[in-house]
Amino acid sequence: MVRRFSYYTIAVVALIGCHFTIWHVPDGSCQEIGTRDITERIRAYKAQLAADGSQIETRLQLAKAYLQIEAYTEAIEAYQQLLATVEVDTVAGHTNSTPNSDITAEAYYGLGLAYTGLEKFEDAIAAYRRAITYRPNWAYSHAALASAYASTHRYAEALDAYKMAIGLDPTDKMIHHQLGNVYSKRGESAAAIRHQQKAIAIAPEFAAAHYQLGLLYAQAKQWSDAIASYRAAYAYDVTLVEVLYNLAQAYLRTGDRAAAREQMALFEKQKATLEPLHELRGALQRTQRTRERAQILANIGRVYLTNGFYKKAVWEYQKALGMDAALVPAYNGIGIAYTMLERYPEAVVAQQKALKLQPDFAKAYAGLGLAYFRQNEVELALEHYRRAVSLAPGLLDAHLKIGIILLNQERYEEAVDAYKATLTLAPDNAEIYHNLGLCYAHQAKAVERDARELPDAPSTEDLTNAALVALEKAVELSLSGLEKAEQLSTEPSFLKETYYLIGEMQAGKGNFNAAETAYLASGLPKAYHSLARLSAKFATGNKKDNKQGVDLELARRYAQEAIRLDPNAATYYNTLALIDFRRGDYQQAEKAIRKALELEPENPNYQQGLKQIFGKLGSK
Repeated sequence: MVRRFSYYTIAVVALIGCHFTIWHVPDGSCQEIGTRDITERIRAYKAQLAADGSQIETRLQLAKAYLQIEAYTEAIEAYQQLLATVEVDTVAGHTNSTPNSDITAEAYYGLGLAYTGLEKFEDAIAAYRRAITYRPNWAYSHAALASAYASTHRYAEALDAYKMAIGLDPTDKMIHHQLGNVYSKRGESAAAIRHQQKAIAIAPEFAAAHYQLGLLYAQAKQWSDAIASYRAAYAYDVTLVEVLYNLAQAYLRTGDRAAAREQMALFEKQKATLEPLHELRGALQRTQRTRERAQILANIGRVYLTNGFYKKAVWEYQKALGMDAALVPAYNGIGIAYTMLERYPEAVVAQQKALKLQPDFAKAYAGLGLAYFRQNEVELALEHYRRAVSLAPGLLDAHLKIGIILLNQERYEEAVDAYKATLTLAPDNAEIYHNLGLCYAHQAKAVERDARELPDAPSTEDLTNAALVALEKAVELSLSGLEKAEQLSTEPSFLKETYYLIGEMQAGKGNFNAAETAYLASGLPKAYHSLARLSAKFATGNKKDNKQGVDLELARRYAQEAIRLDPNAATYYNTLALIDFRRGDYQQAEKAIRKALELEPENPNYQQGLKQIFGKLGSK
């Protein structure tokens, strides 16, 4: 029967392994050490050992590198070869730059960590004990031995070993954290709390310690303390989704049902998002075949990448490449993660490595396009995106980026063609319709502006109607998507802009009611500003029907709402001043125009407006 482990258990094992494997580097460096060159380092170590197998330090570094990327079987082999070499040197009377006792201690320690990774705890215990005989005052061997004891539920022996470790190094956060866990297993809550607090005092952002402290406070029914600890844990590590479940339970115990429901909903959402990660970690735990592990690690990297954990993604991809240097998708994933981290030169190098291995790999060209796009090198971005879609016509994001680049370059006809082609891949994509409508809207303005120069261009009316059709389709698809989505889903980021553009198109056609409806649905400050100007315009048009006063009051309210939403837009105050001027309320008009001048004191239009208002005030 295959033994299954919870994600939290696996994550803690990985954390322990990281800490003890590279115990001599600063805290927080686990995912940064060697991430850019671990594959090259492994290759170099192997080449050096092929030339001279007696290089003890090189073999030690190779074993550490294997351990770092969770290649436990390879690490065991490397450590065993190292130990055999050290024993031969000792017998032959050879000396090395590092004393053999220290090398031997480190080798047995690393061997124990590798056995721990394979869950061969008895072998690990034996290795840690040998390490201690060679270097008895090294805290980390004692702590690792204690961890192995704890994994086999030998808590009394684990406690003794942790006490020895803490005596040798009382400043290590992980030792205090693990010692606190053992005290918790033994039911000694006060001691457990004390050591978790010490771990946090040493490392305030140590999420696992905050989480365990929250659990201990919850056991003691100290709900406010538990809530504070849970919230700190999740703030420092959002992958600890179990925190959200326990946080919901704590809120429930305090009677705050609304907060409990909110946290439970977030838990369910995050759990669903990260569930593939948990499953992959379990699969990784169950296999030791190198290529399979490499592929699983690459898949873990992809999950992290998809969910925005870019540093974690880089490290998982690097571990995969350490096991299989020809894994092309891993280079592509690293390139995208580096792009999102704004580490563009490294992103380009990673994509180029992918293309060196597979010259027709379309996703690498798309990755290069993204790196250049985010650096505003649009011509290079366009070149690589076009190469990507020529190799893989189904790459939707590459098509979308081509459309965006063309749109930003005001190449509207080409952008329209690009978006129309993209709709064949995603006919229900609301954002494509939004961008297509935006292209038509810009074309309409360009035709209106340059009509004399472009007599054969499509009419403004035709382009406006085409824009409205596309934009209204974007709204329809967005609302349909929201109806089908989960409770916590939010409207698309572009939807407010879509409504605003519809308002602009309808206003251009003279359809006041349709424009007003769209502007109000947008809710953007500029929508209320446009609505204020439109209302004022219609108020002028309705003068003969004695409706001017009513419409100007409405226009004024819309201008005030625009100002409330964005109080730093000078043009909004200018519009309010114009409306008040037409209403005959020159004192309010003066107040508004002076505010506009405060924001833009050199604006000649505002200065002229103030003079006109003074003229009316003077005549009164």
